[in-house]
Amino acid sequence: MTHIIRFLYTLTAGFLCCFHAVNAQTEPYAIKIGYRVITSTELSQTYRRLLQSDSVKKDKSIEFLDNYINYKLMVYAAQRMGKDTTKAFREEINSYRKELATPYLVDKVILEKLIQEAYERMREEVRIAQIFIPVLKNASPADTLLAFDEIRTLRLKILKGESFEQIAKNYSQDSKTAGRGGDMGFIAVLDNNYAFESAAYNNSKGDVSFPIRTDKGYHLIKVLEKRSSRGKVKLAHILISVAPNSSPEIVAEAKKKIDEIYGYLKKDETFEGLCKTYSTDTKTKDNGGILNRWYEAGTLIDEKMANAVFALNGKGDYTVPIQTALGWHIFKLIDKKPLLKFEELAPFIRQKITSDASRNTIVKGNLVKRLKKDNNFQESLSIKQQAFDNFYKDRLGNEDYLGKTIFTINQMPYTVKEFYSFVTKMQRQLAKIGALNDKSERDWYNLFVEDRNLRYEESYLEVKYPEFRSDVQDYHDGILQKDFLNENVLEKSLDSLSQVKYFNQNTQNYQYTNRVMAKVVSTDRRETMEQVKPILTKAPYPLNRPFSQMYFEKDKADFTVDTQKMLYDLMIIMINKRDYTVEITGNSDPEESETVSSQRARKVVNYLMNKGVSPIRIIEKDDGKYKPISKTERSKNMRVGIKFFSNSMEDVVKRFNALKPGSLTAEQHFFKKGDNEYVDAATWTVGESNYEVKGRKVWINIQEVEEPRPKTFKEARGQVIKDYQTVLFDNLINELKTKYPVEISQEEVKRILN
Repeated sequence: MTHIIRFLYTLTAGFLCCFHAVNAQTEPYAIKIGYRVITSTELSQTYRRLLQSDSVKKDKSIEFLDNYINYKLMVYAAQRMGKDTTKAFREEINSYRKELATPYLVDKVILEKLIQEAYERMREEVRIAQIFIPVLKNASPADTLLAFDEIRTLRLKILKGESFEQIAKNYSQDSKTAGRGGDMGFIAVLDNNYAFESAAYNNSKGDVSFPIRTDKGYHLIKVLEKRSSRGKVKLAHILISVAPNSSPEIVAEAKKKIDEIYGYLKKDETFEGLCKTYSTDTKTKDNGGILNRWYEAGTLIDEKMANAVFALNGKGDYTVPIQTALGWHIFKLIDKKPLLKFEELAPFIRQKITSDASRNTIVKGNLVKRLKKDNNFQESLSIKQQAFDNFYKDRLGNEDYLGKTIFTINQMPYTVKEFYSFVTKMQRQLAKIGALNDKSERDWYNLFVEDRNLRYEESYLEVKYPEFRSDVQDYHDGILQKDFLNENVLEKSLDSLSQVKYFNQNTQNYQYTNRVMAKVVSTDRRETMEQVKPILTKAPYPLNRPFSQMYFEKDKADFTVDTQKMLYDLMIIMINKRDYTVEITGNSDPEESETVSSQRARKVVNYLMNKGVSPIRIIEKDDGKYKPISKTERSKNMRVGIKFFSNSMEDVVKRFNALKPGSLTAEQHFFKKGDNEYVDAATWTVGESNYEVKGRKVWINIQEVEEPRPKTFKEARGQVIKDYQTVLFDNLINELKTKYPVEISQEEVKRILN
């Protein structure tokens, strides 16, 4: 059943891309389902589109037809039951329709020009400085003029020879850049107001722009440097945070720590392990410090950092310690790539433009301008002025002017009262999210005109664009079919009592054949088998992975500097190798106290557990003074020994195959006939045996022989659900065909499918 459902869902996706015929009355029919007529064009378009997308194969045309009819049957039945009239369904369709309408409600010519322009700008990196004078977006004319006069006066001073840098320090009100002469570094395309960005890219090096107005105020921009794009980098970092205004002692301690980490890296310690142990960036330390975005030079913290990371060439290369406003970093290069091709970047640029208010205003403004012309927008200037004159006055709600038409769209009237209601509703919505700001009556009117023109256009999309109408209808049908299938098949199949009942009625379909639980090992040489057999006898399996002894001072269990380094290495191994178990054995010299060996082992165990290693992966032993290594160098007896084991035979296999691939194979689980040729060649009785198959030495240990038996419900449940779904689906289709007879025009269908 699963494959049938998957095919139907694929079919649904295909329908969402196909266009229905709109003139079913005059076309020959291919299929009739109840009162629903499916034309030849409709069937043909669906079939051809699915063929092109490889969703169906030409040699599977009969299977396609069956599934197509089943799909249409469920859609038809759901409609007859009124499933598409529920509130939840209508809300989902309306939500999808709104999303689908978005591409139709933009000025595509202007949008494509902005996309191309942004891409061309990405070929270049621009470093700028600015002088900023703030003024509110809806400031009074007097305040706006005052700010403009100030920024214009500053520009005249610069043009007469005064230093831009000094004027920025003295007059700019951008606290972040004023102190450094307005220097903003290299900016990133699409990260700033469009007019601001245009001033940076349209001026030459050394030029000072005319005053630029943004929502925040007025800006003067000076271009300091231009260069070709260096592309993008993906980075990981180790961070030692330093809070702003920290004392020199704290800064020095952070520098000392980052230098220590850098020293470990130079000794070939893993970046990931050091990051997990030392980095203070809690969001990235557990994934190797990887930062989750690509960076251009203009999106990095400062130019010093940009120069350092872009100087890295090979993946895995890392920088020297770098200080930023966040603290001390070491950056590692994960990947580096030049500017992508236009085709690859265009979707990203399009998304950024449509979500940027300064650019979207341009796109939407041009669209509304076109719509006003296309849809015969007519406004009454006298009524408009009357609406403005009464905008701030108290009203009873029965004034004559409220019912007057302020404008029409294709002769559809919109009144002053509707304008005022729109403003009130928008103000309430903005107040809820704390975004309400002062707008003039003209600003509100322009928003109302824009809103009503866009709404009018959206309401007629089905009439103007047949492909839009088709897409909405196909989504409508697809959701109906999926919901109908879920309700009548999938949800019913998940009922436990029904599953058990079906299982009890069909136990003959759920049987285990004769099978064995066995461990089977094969090698290419007898010597290899002799080596590996003792190792793989019982889990956890001992590993031949050397690890140095940890040495301690006499009668002490404190970690030395060398021991701390070894503990770190041990912790990294245990974190990276999840199947490993480690044996920690404490030892002491005969001249030491009785308990010091156990204390040493316990301290190592506690260290690992504090670093996140589960105690069930640690074996703790105390050999005391009974296994001394030397009678002359007594310090060698004051130690902790480390041995590694693994619960995965694969770790043992990897070790033997490292020098000679294919030297060893090993696996353990239930086998049935045909699963494994070595198991098939064995005598199926409990016990061990050795033999040869195709030149390979085989050792098999059969722990259990299971005779054919019925599966329990728990063992068979997955297959039971699949089989039960198939039965439910077949029954549903048969019922629908009885209720809504299907008539096929064999001649038309044969022509289409061939």
